[in-house]
Amino acid sequence: MSEHEELMDNILDVDLEIVETVRTLQQENWNTEALKNQVIDLLKIHDELVDKMRSPHGDDPSCDCGHDHE
Repeated sequence: MSEHEELMDNILDVDLEIVETVRTLQQENWNTEALKNQVIDLLKIHDELVDKMRSPHGDDPSCDCGHDHE
């Protein structure tokens, strides 16, 4: 599995966990602070994974991946 595929798989796993946590929150009438915090943490992880996937070599415009990082 390539790094890109692994990142996509990790993003999917986090997304599924976010959905499950939000469903549990909804069943609890949105009253569970711990679950709200868990969603916030999962969204941060999701954003970090997406950023990493979009820019696996950081902001280096000379990474030769074919994409313009400038």
